[in-house]
Amino acid sequence: YQTLAGMQFNIANRVKKGMYLLYADLDNLKDINDTYGHQEGDKVLIETAVILKNNYRRSDIIARIGGDEFVVIPVGSDKDSVEIIMDRLQKAIDAYNKKGRLKYEISLSVGIAYYDPGSP
Repeated sequence: YQTLAGMQFNIANRVKKGMYLLYADLDNLKDINDTYGHQEGDKVLIETAVILKNNYRRSDIIARIGGDEFVVIPVGSDKDSVEIIMDRLQKAIDAYNKKGRLKYEISLSVGIAYYDPGSP
């Protein structure tokens, strides 16, 4: 991830075009681990990764960077497309939860940062 992200920052600086970074934290993973066990916690991590992968383009960078933390760099996206992506992601999570595959619901807390190479 760090290598790919670094490359995207270098490209943003070279072409003088900003980029977005999305930081997603899987809510309640500790509670899931404590209540249902770490095997179930691993399952929810995998399911979350699949949801992220299925809702972004192959060219986007998606990585798990910590225990319950994911980062997405939607390569070449502008503000409008990031908002569309976020809406689509929430709808995908809602649809997944309605299927009732898990004993709990998946939810993510997501922050969005914009990198402007003109004022780093």
